[in-house]
Amino acid sequence: FTWRPDSGVAPRESKNESTPLMVHGTLYFSTSLNRDVVAADAATGKQKWRWHQDEAVRAAVAPRRGSGRGVSYWTDGKDERIFVVTPGYRLVALDAKTGAMVPGFGTDGVVDLKMQIGVPLDPDKAVIGSSSPPLVFDDILVIGPALEVGSRPVSYRNVPGRILAIDARTGKLRWRFNTIPTAGEFGVETWENDSWQYTGNAGAWAPLTLDPARGWLYLPVEAATGDYYGGHRLGNNLFSTSLVCVDIRTGKRIWHYQIVHHDIWDYDPPTAPILANITVDGKKIEAVVQLTKQSVAYVFDRVTGKPVWPMVEKPVPAS
Repeated sequence: FTWRPDSGVAPRESKNESTPLMVHGTLYFSTSLNRDVVAADAATGKQKWRWHQDEAVRAAVAPRRGSGRGVSYWTDGKDERIFVVTPGYRLVALDAKTGAMVPGFGTDGVVDLKMQIGVPLDPDKAVIGSSSPPLVFDDILVIGPALEVGSRPVSYRNVPGRILAIDARTGKLRWRFNTIPTAGEFGVETWENDSWQYTGNAGAWAPLTLDPARGWLYLPVEAATGDYYGGHRLGNNLFSTSLVCVDIRTGKRIWHYQIVHHDIWDYDPPTAPILANITVDGKKIEAVVQLTKQSVAYVFDRVTGKPVWPMVEKPVPAS
C-alpha cells in the first residue's frame, strides 16, 4: 500500500465501515470509537485536521457506537462543510478546510437531533442514534435513525424512529416524517388500540436513496418494537418494514409499499434502495429495487410505486 492512516486517538476501533469522500484531493472519513472526523491528503495520507468530541454519558447509551459509515460533504460554491452524526445523535457541521465547528449552524455548530424528534425524552437516556451519514440534496440534510436492536427490548415503549430533514445552512428543522403515524395522519388506523402512542423503532438505519431529478427520497424503514413480538401493536403497523417514497423538499409521502405486514420476524430492509433503469417486455421502466433479508428483490416503478412484476398476497391460517 502507498500509505495507511493511523487511528490516532484511543480507544481504537476493531473495524471501520466508513467510506471516505474525496474532494479536491482531500479525503474525509470517520474513525475511532468516538467517530472522530479526519481530513487527509489523498496522495500522501498526511493528516490535515482531525475533529474529536467526547460525548461521555450520551456515547455510553448510544445504539450505534464506532466509526459509522462516514461523513457528508456540502457546498454552496463558497462555503464547504463536512457533516457527521455523532454516536450520541448530534449533527455536527465542520469547516471542510479547517475542521473547525461552524458557529452559524445550530448551536455553535451542533444540532441535538434527539430534541428534534418531537416527543418528550431525556437526551442522556434515550437510545437512538445513526450509523449512516446524512443524505445531502441542495441545502437539505436528511438523517435516518437507528435504534437499539429489537430482539429482546426492555419495554414495548421506545423512541419512534422519525426521519429528520435539517437545513444545511442554519441547522433548523425543515421537516419530520413520522414513520409511525400520529393522530389524524395516514396509516394511524393500522395501529390498533392507539398503539402508535407508545411503540418505537421503525427507523431507517440503512442508507437512504435519492432520485435527484425528481427530488424524491426512498426510505427503507425498519420493523417496529419489537422484532419478534407484536402482541401490544396489533394491526399492519404502517410504515414499519416498508419502502416509502417522500418528497425531499417537503417530507410529504408520495407512495409506499409495506414489504411485511405486522412484522414479527425482523425482516426489515437492510440495504439502501437501488435505482435502476430496466426494460421489461420492451417497456422502459425507471425502477427502484429493495433487497431484503428474505433474499427477495422487490422491484417497483419508482414513479408510481407499482410492482414491476405481480406480488400476490395470499391469506394463510393464523397460528
